[in-house]
Amino acid sequence: MHYIWQYYKTLINRNCLGNTEQLHGLPYWSNKLFAVIMTYLLPLFIIALVPGGYMSIINHFYALAVFDLLIVIAISAVALLHGISIPARKLLLITLLYVLAVFLLYYLGWYGPGLLYLLVITIFCLLIFPGTRPFCTVYINMGICVSVGTCIHFKLLSDGIALQYSLGSWIAVSVNLIILSAVIAQLLPTLFNGLQQSNNRYETVAQATSDTIWDWDIINDTIQYNYGMNQAFGYKLSEVANVTNWWNTKLHPDDAEKVTGGLTRAFTGKNNHLQLDYRFLCADGKYKHILDRALIIREASGKPVRVIGAMQDITRQKEEEQWLRLTESALKYATDAVLIFEAEADENQQRKLVYANEAFTNITGYTQQEAIGIVTDILWGNNTAGANQNNLMNTFDQQVAFEVEVINYKKNGERFWSSKSVSPVKDSAGKTTHWISIERDVTQTKNHVNAIQKQNIKLKEIAWTQAHTVRTPVARLMGLLDLLNDENNQSTDYNQVLQFISVSVLELDNVILSIIRKSENEQINLAHKLSNLKS
Repeated sequence: MHYIWQYYKTLINRNCLGNTEQLHGLPYWSNKLFAVIMTYLLPLFIIALVPGGYMSIINHFYALAVFDLLIVIAISAVALLHGISIPARKLLLITLLYVLAVFLLYYLGWYGPGLLYLLVITIFCLLIFPGTRPFCTVYINMGICVSVGTCIHFKLLSDGIALQYSLGSWIAVSVNLIILSAVIAQLLPTLFNGLQQSNNRYETVAQATSDTIWDWDIINDTIQYNYGMNQAFGYKLSEVANVTNWWNTKLHPDDAEKVTGGLTRAFTGKNNHLQLDYRFLCADGKYKHILDRALIIREASGKPVRVIGAMQDITRQKEEEQWLRLTESALKYATDAVLIFEAEADENQQRKLVYANEAFTNITGYTQQEAIGIVTDILWGNNTAGANQNNLMNTFDQQVAFEVEVINYKKNGERFWSSKSVSPVKDSAGKTTHWISIERDVTQTKNHVNAIQKQNIKLKEIAWTQAHTVRTPVARLMGLLDLLNDENNQSTDYNQVLQFISVSVLELDNVILSIIRKSENEQINLAHKLSNLKS
C-alpha cells in the first residue's frame, strides 16, 4: 500500500509541480500547493463518492449521483493524464469545482456544501493563481448568487434551492458569501506580496554573497538549497533527496569523520552556532574546499529540529595558502638572499626592507628582526655610499629589472661583493608596489677573477720578455754566423765549429718560440676562464 501511495504522489508531482530546478519563489510554491491539493483532493472525492452516491440514490437524486461520478472521473483525468499543461490543469480543476458547486446548490440547497464550495474555490484560486486577478472569483461568485436569486424571484426553479430559500433569505446568505470572498481576496494577496518581497530580498542577498544557502529540516530529513547548489557545485536542486545519505556521499572520505563528529558535538551541546571546514564533491567529480557556517534551531527541550547555513567556496583561498606555504618554504631554504623592498623611496632615496629570508642572515650576519623596517643603506657602510650607491638608486627610477655587482658590508664590518638581480613587482594597474632583489655573495668569484687577471698580466710580461729580451741576442748570433759563413776560411775544424754553433742557435730559437706560443695559448685559456667566472 505504501508503494502505491508513493507512486501516486510521484505521478501527481510530475504532472502538477512542473520544473523543480528552481525550488523558490511564489510560482514554485503555487505549483507546490496545487500538487498537494490534487494529491489529497482526489482520494477524498473517491471516499466521499460512496456515501454521497448512496444517499443520492436512496433520495432519488439519480442525476446527482451520476454527476458526482462524472466529476470524480474528470478530476482523476485532470490529475493523472499526461500532456496537459499546469495552467490548463488548474483552470480545469476550478471549472469542475464550480460546476459541482452549482449542481449541489441546485439539488441540495442549504443541505449541501454548495455555498462552502464557492468559498473554498475562492481560496484555491488565490493559492494556485497568486497575483492573477484576485477578485475574479468574487465576481464569479457574485454572478452565481445573482443568477440563483433571479431564478428564485421569478420562480424559474421548481425544487431544491427554490423550495428552501426566499429571495430575502438568499440575498442575506449571498451577501455574506460575497463579503467573505472579497475579504479573502484582499488579505491573501497582501500576504503573498509580503512573502514575495521577503523572497526577493532573500534571493538578492543569496546572489550578492555568492554563498550556497541551505535549510535542513532534521525531523523530515529534507533540505532546501538556493541556486548556489547548481551554480557552484553543478547539482540540480531536484537531485537532492534522502538528505543524510546524499550529503554523506559528497563528503571527502578524509573529512567524513571530522564533519559527522562536529555535527554530533554541536547537536548534543548547547552552542547554536556551527562552523565546519571540509571538501565537497561537485557534479563534475572534483572536490571543492568549503567553509560551512550554520545556525541550529532547537525545541524548548533543546532538541535540534532545523539547521540553516551557508556554504562558502574557499577553494581558491586554500590553493593560495598552499602556494604561499610552498613559496615560503622555497625562500626559506634558498641559498641566495631574497629581499623585498617598498617601492617608494624616502628623501635619501632609500627604501625600507619588508622581507628577508634566512640566506640573507647567513650572508650578512643581520637577523631578519634587525633588517626588516630598515632602509637599504644598512649594507653600504661608510666608505662606499657614494657614486656606486647613487648610480644604483638612479637605476631604480627607471622602473625596469636590472643586474649589478656592488661592494657591501656585513654586520661585522667585513667587506664583500654582492651580485644583485633586482625586479619590480607591479599591481594590476601596472604600478610598482615593491622591489624584489635576489642577491649572492660573489666575493670568492671576484677574488678568483682578480687572481687570474694578475696571472694573465705576468704571462704577458713573460711573453714580451721572451719575444724581445731573450730573442735579441739570439738574433745577433744568427747574424754573426751568416757573416762567418761568407768568409773563405774553409778548414774542417772551422766548418765544424760553425755548424755546431748554428745548430745550437737554431735549437735555442725554437725553444724560445715554443715558450712564446705556450704563453700566448695560456693567455687565451685564462681569458676564457675569466669570461666564464664573470658570467
